[in-house]
Amino acid sequence: MPKKLSQFWQELKRRKVVHVITIYASTSFVIIELINNLADTLNFPPNLLMIVVIVLAVGFPLAIVFSWLYDLTSEGIELTKSIEEFKEGEKTVTSNAWKIATIISFVAIVGLVVMNIMGRSNMIRPGEIQSMLILPFQNYTGDERLDIVMSGMHSSLISDVGRVITVISKTTSDVYKDADKTLAQIASELGVDVIVEPSVMYMGDSICFQLTMNTPEEKQLWNAEYRESKGHLPNLHNQVTKQIADHLKIELTADEELLLAESGEIDDQAVEAYYLGLHYLEMIDKNSLQKAKEYFNIAIEIEPEWAQPYAGLSSAWAYQNQMSFVSPSVAIPKIYAYLNKALELDPNSSSSHYSKALIAVWTEWN
Repeated sequence: MPKKLSQFWQELKRRKVVHVITIYASTSFVIIELINNLADTLNFPPNLLMIVVIVLAVGFPLAIVFSWLYDLTSEGIELTKSIEEFKEGEKTVTSNAWKIATIISFVAIVGLVVMNIMGRSNMIRPGEIQSMLILPFQNYTGDERLDIVMSGMHSSLISDVGRVITVISKTTSDVYKDADKTLAQIASELGVDVIVEPSVMYMGDSICFQLTMNTPEEKQLWNAEYRESKGHLPNLHNQVTKQIADHLKIELTADEELLLAESGEIDDQAVEAYYLGLHYLEMIDKNSLQKAKEYFNIAIEIEPEWAQPYAGLSSAWAYQNQMSFVSPSVAIPKIYAYLNKALELDPNSSSSHYSKALIAVWTEWN
């Protein structure tokens, strides 16, 4: 039996089958790695990798059969001679090109395997990240007056990203603004897996902000910089949410993919007024809630078909009702009028559904 195995192995080498297997495997490795590394940059179709793997898998046995039957010579492709066809004492000669190609392929396979093993610890596995803290925006513009707008941006970003992963509330996040604590200390106190640090470098007609995602050990997992007009910020939040989901290997449903692909342009002044409204809404005191309503109404005057400010107004009236700042007979009709308007304009609005949940708990006691 060992003798037959040895003869079979020698025949595989003679027919260049071993060379073909090595070259085919290394080439397949390279193709798969290229698709993996370039998929996000070049926006490859999500099922491209699976198609390529299937094609390569189907091609593998065909390549083996072809290499057994045929040989590539200087005169072209020829039917491989059987061992009996060789004259006594005649030896098969493997060209240097085959040898060099095989050695290079073998080195490529070993290198890719080692790189994959070494890089495995840096890879995020699906379901590994379950919770996130988004810290308040750091203001690097030099204009402290913009802190209020950034507070609203922070609230909106938490709401949007919260559609695909558990995000700690803005109230808790604000406690850690300029706190003298390490990421490890913050993560330990809140039990979160990752922490996102946002910062704004410039704000005018357009805005430049950066997001950095770190582990509690301060290992950077992801970093992105965005430059966009204020009117496109609602779309940009969808893009950020999608990128975070992709990076954390969060599998999105078809409906979620469609929601995050939605886009539209909102007037810059309406966006700024909305963010100001969100800032004052979070403060939940009598004067702040009144200011929140004023800013939401400004946004509605500028963009009457935008759902978000209506959802903000609904929440503001709900808070006023809960805190007994306004009588239920006045507040409750307003709560539902604005909520229904928001849902009519955008049935998929996360802000609208958040307001609906607040109302269910604090107004309906459901």
